[in-house]
Amino acid sequence: MIEIEKAKKELVNHVHKLAIHNPRVEIKIGHIMRVAENCKKIANSLGLTEKEIELAELIGLLHDIGRFEQYQIKEQDTIKKFDHGEAGVEVLKKDNYIREYITEDTYDAIIYTAIYEHNKYELTKGMSKEKELFSKIIKDADKLDLLYEANEIYWQEAERIQKVEEGILSEKMLQEFYQHKLTNIKNRVSETDQILRFASFIFDIHFVYSFKTLQENNHVGKMIDRFHYQVPETKEQMMKVKEVVNEYINNKV
Repeated sequence: MIEIEKAKKELVNHVHKLAIHNPRVEIKIGHIMRVAENCKKIANSLGLTEKEIELAELIGLLHDIGRFEQYQIKEQDTIKKFDHGEAGVEVLKKDNYIREYITEDTYDAIIYTAIYEHNKYELTKGMSKEKELFSKIIKDADKLDLLYEANEIYWQEAERIQKVEEGILSEKMLQEFYQHKLTNIKNRVSETDQILRFASFIFDIHFVYSFKTLQENNHVGKMIDRFHYQVPETKEQMMKVKEVVNEYINNKV
C-alpha cells in the first residue's frame, strides 16, 4: 500500500535526521516534491491506473534520495565518482528501508530500476516494458523540473552569469545537439555549455504531456534568453539552438 502523504513526511524526516549542513538540501527537497507531482501528471496523462499513478508519484518522491548521501561527502574526487541513482537504491535496500514508503514488495524491482536509471545517459537495454515505462516517466519528470530550476534557481550569482555570457560552446556538444542527442557533459569546455546541455534535455523526453508542458512554459527559450552573450558566434549559435528546440517540441506536440 502506498500512502503518499505519509511517504513525504518520512522522506523529510529522513533528510533532517542526516543533519546535513548544505544549503542545497532544502532546494533538493523542493525539487523532489515537484518531480513527484510531475510524475503523477505524466502517469495520469497516459491513462494509467490509480495504483500505477501512485507508484509513479512515489518513484518521483524517492528518485533523488541518494543525493543526500552525496551531500555528506567532502572529498572532491569521491563526489565526482558518486552516482546518486545507484546510491538511492542502496539507501532503500539497506535494512529494508523501502518498507517505510510502501508496505508491499510487489513493485520493489520497478522502483529500484527507475531510481537507478533516472540519471543515466541512456536506458539499459532489455528491461521489461513496465520497468521501461516508469523509468521514462521519472526521466521526463526530472528533466521538466530541472528546466524549471534553470530559470528560477540556477545561475543567480553574478560570477556564474558572467561565465555563461562570456563563454563559448563546445564543438563536440554542438555536434551532438544537432544530431538530436542528449549532449555529453564530459565534452564541456565552458559554463555556457551547461545551457546547451539543458537545452538538449528535449532529446531525452518521451511523452506528449512533457512536450506540451515545455511548449506552454517555454522553459528552454526563457533559459537561453536569460543571458546576454558577449561572443557574437556564441550568441548566433544559441539563437539557432533555440530555433531547433522550438521546432523539435512543436513537431512532438
